[in-house]
Amino acid sequence: MKPFPSLFAQNSPDESAGETAENAKDTAGDAAGEVNSFIEGLRPRLEEGWAWIQANASDFSMAVGAWIAVFLVLRIARAIVAGFMRSKKKDRYAFRNVAARLISKTSSIFLLVVSAALVAPFFPIIPEGWGAYARTLAIIIGIIQAAAWGKELLTAGIVGYAHSRAERSGVLTNAVNLIKTLVAIGVWTIALLMILSNLNIEITALIAGLGVGGIAIGLAAQSLFKDLFSSLAIVFDQPFLRGDFITFDDGEYLGDVERIGMKTTRIRSLGGEEIIIANSQLLDKEIRNYRRMDERRALFSVGVLYQTPHEKLRRIPDLIKKAIEDASNTRFDRSHLKEYADSAISFETVFWVTDRAYNVFMDANHEVLLNIHKAFEDEGIDFAYPTRTLHVESFPEAGGEK
Repeated sequence: MKPFPSLFAQNSPDESAGETAENAKDTAGDAAGEVNSFIEGLRPRLEEGWAWIQANASDFSMAVGAWIAVFLVLRIARAIVAGFMRSKKKDRYAFRNVAARLISKTSSIFLLVVSAALVAPFFPIIPEGWGAYARTLAIIIGIIQAAAWGKELLTAGIVGYAHSRAERSGVLTNAVNLIKTLVAIGVWTIALLMILSNLNIEITALIAGLGVGGIAIGLAAQSLFKDLFSSLAIVFDQPFLRGDFITFDDGEYLGDVERIGMKTTRIRSLGGEEIIIANSQLLDKEIRNYRRMDERRALFSVGVLYQTPHEKLRRIPDLIKKAIEDASNTRFDRSHLKEYADSAISFETVFWVTDRAYNVFMDANHEVLLNIHKAFEDEGIDFAYPTRTLHVESFPEAGGEK
């Protein structure tokens, strides 16, 4: 009996090359055997089909001619109807243009199948073996065509809705690509599973594997997906748009929205720096959108001296009202004596600036305050400022004890 070779024995280069060549030869032989087996299995079908064609030569020729004629008619009809439905005056996602794209996306292979289905009842039935193959192939082509139509319809519906609600949204261009990708993945995955099912392939394990894989990917990229779907929420819910002036974090951050990306939103602050914040974090905060308002409300208080006569106190609200009405882009709301403060008699006033622009608001506020100052000056009314009055009951007599 020969001893077992050592585990650490090394083959010579010539031996390794010989083994590699032998393995390659065996692999090639196995592949050739599988091909031969496939050809041997297909040969009876080919012989059966050729015999059928020879037996029905005239009918077969007429069937092929009719098939091609119907196919050409369908292609011409596709081009004519698509051209008639397409309208340059309408939006890309209008019904007519969507219908035109659906017709244009009808593949020629699908038209071949439809043509065959239309002419088949008028000609001899093909052999059962080939009929089964033809039906399976027709179903697969139909599934692929239905997936193409479904993808186009879903994309048009979702993106069209986003266009109608986000005319100025900077994220829309980026979101369209994400929407198309997600729709395509979903539709073609379903189509693939349907094709495998029609080929009698067990898909239960595949579906389970896709589910587990999807969960794993979702957990690994949880933060990324959260921001991606937050950007889609911005598109559809529209808490703000590009160009809006917003504040968040209780007014700690404020500025103009410059760009809404798939993961972050960029805001240009009043100081000039760019604030970059993740979409999910931004949506979790309370946001104030100043562009959505039609008017800006202004509230201020004015204090006058306690020595101001009663009649002048009564006239102060009217003086303030006139000062506001004389300013540009303003609408008076109210003015009242509010309280007796520590160092002043305080009046509270509210007015509205009829333009949402911040610079216009500040110009109007500036003009109103100057008008009030001039009115008080003309009436001899003094503004109050923090003062304290010291009352001394008696002074020590001259020459008394110190």
